[in-house]
Amino acid sequence: MITMTSTGFQPEHSLAVHSFKLDSPAEWLILHAEHPENVWLQMVVRDAEGRVRMQYLTKGVEQTLVLCADPGRSTCGSVPGPLPQGEWTVQVCGMKPEVTASYTLTIQIGTGAPDSEGTLPPVGEHLWAVSAATGTAMSYQNYPWDRVAAVGPRWYSGDFHMHTRLTDGKQTPAELTAQAAGQGLDFMVITEHNFLTTGWPETELLVIPGVEVTSSKGHFNILGIREWIEWFGSGSQPVFETLEGMAVILEEAREQGAVCSMNHPELVPWEWQHDVRLAAFDTIEIWNDPTYPDNPAATEKALQLWDILWAHGVILWGIGGSDTHNLPHESYEPGGPPSVVGDPTTCVWSGELSVKGIMDAIRQGHVYVTRGPELDPYVAAGERLFRPGERIPHEVEAVEAVVCHLGLRGAPSGASIRWIVDGVAVSESKVDCGCESPDTFHQLSYEVNWPDEGLHWVRAEVRDADGRLLAFTNPVYKGEPVPSLATWGDLKRKLEPAAAAR
Repeated sequence: MITMTSTGFQPEHSLAVHSFKLDSPAEWLILHAEHPENVWLQMVVRDAEGRVRMQYLTKGVEQTLVLCADPGRSTCGSVPGPLPQGEWTVQVCGMKPEVTASYTLTIQIGTGAPDSEGTLPPVGEHLWAVSAATGTAMSYQNYPWDRVAAVGPRWYSGDFHMHTRLTDGKQTPAELTAQAAGQGLDFMVITEHNFLTTGWPETELLVIPGVEVTSSKGHFNILGIREWIEWFGSGSQPVFETLEGMAVILEEAREQGAVCSMNHPELVPWEWQHDVRLAAFDTIEIWNDPTYPDNPAATEKALQLWDILWAHGVILWGIGGSDTHNLPHESYEPGGPPSVVGDPTTCVWSGELSVKGIMDAIRQGHVYVTRGPELDPYVAAGERLFRPGERIPHEVEAVEAVVCHLGLRGAPSGASIRWIVDGVAVSESKVDCGCESPDTFHQLSYEVNWPDEGLHWVRAEVRDADGRLLAFTNPVYKGEPVPSLATWGDLKRKLEPAAAAR
């Protein structure tokens, strides 16, 4: 048994590193962590070859991790396989700045069957990550990247942001999957805090690997990540805490072909603060868990900064995410609505339900986001139709008048449609869907006359009788975007006078 102890650890996103030796053959390893209940610690165990083998965010309750060759016995977040002899390391990253931590880590090793069960569920039926990868700390070599779960162009519904018990969520992977299926979703992206999910239960849903890179200066999702990026590093401070480090992480994610999405940019205290290049991102999470008390106001601010981005030629596509952490029956406020998977739902127009199909479609902005109403949005220009995210090409740009169409069903009585043209709400009309059959789209339209020059765009919002957001579309646009903002700091400086004027 190997014991590692730390006292007086100040866990404000600082790193402590411990090492231990496996100097005899072992078939399993068990890590047990003890610390005060109000201390949250992220732990990463690396083997003698530097590969990530175990990951966990301890919360003072679930504290036993198991690693062996059998995925059915290895804790989720681990990479099952042989245990090489030599020096192993444990990185400990603090997640709660307001307390000073003390903790004890105990390592047991042995042969045969592990001595105890882990306090988390096992990896799952489908092992995504492998320990035999060369040149990287962890790789999704076993993930079925070419799987096509459905074929045919349509709106596929999903959720780009969620957590399990591996980090600070309360549901197991199986429970989360069952809830997503019950909500009628087609796909889901698993985005643990600074960790890669290493496997998943059997499901017909398309489950896409992701990660939420989580720093004290903001969070962003890497959607469709393929291998570990060194966001912890080897120093006393994680790489993601520095501007330079965050820029490198973003660059490496894009090199993998992943989508980078800024999360809840205006939700204090998790708002985005890193002054990185705006071009490093593909999408921005406009809408995050509407049941969280501070999120309705944060969403309105995000919509405002989104319009400012477009007004300055910066094309970032809007998506949503439930960011679910709770059990299905739990609410953030007494008597409030539960925080569930698929609230809001991001609907993606794609030719197929696959990782490539979904990722390509959100890079192109073929998206609308909803809390329930079903939309059929398009713009008619000349004799052609354009879906959200599409640019009206040069040969059609001379057509000054375009007609915006929105098919809508499932909206509550008193709902209204707000048309946003070039960042300004130009029209709002009430719509009563109650007179239509539940299977019938209520059709609405609005004509826009654009000048020939410059960048122009139009998008739609659906709001309830009290003005609360129910859905939004990505823009259809014409003209050449010429960015005049380079960094997040540039945007925030533009946002301040705009906010004061409202």
